[in-house]
Amino acid sequence: MSKLNAVPTRVVVVWRAGPTWRSGGVRDQPDWDAHAEFVDALVANGTFVMGGPFVDNSGSMSLLEGVSADEARRLIADDPFVANGVFVLDEVREWDVFVDQLTPVAEGR
Repeated sequence: MSKLNAVPTRVVVVWRAGPTWRSGGVRDQPDWDAHAEFVDALVANGTFVMGGPFVDNSGSMSLLEGVSADEARRLIADDPFVANGVFVLDEVREWDVFVDQLTPVAEGR
């Protein structure tokens, strides 16, 4: 039996397509450039670790790290896609990850 060590708590954010979602992919949506800049800033500070649209364009999922669910809600409220109705927040949940083959393991852990 393996001994599993939990990695830091993460927050999963699930979006659904909002009322202003246009036909097509996420890059075809109004204010794409502003949304991309917003996400890039969260990536740069280490908060946004994974995300992207569902293949059927029905919404999107994001994985945030180093924030609580309440902090995540406050952060994502500033996303231009939220302000303009491209995204509607569906769910925000804290997630205790026990298996993570994507994140490099720190020395001594």
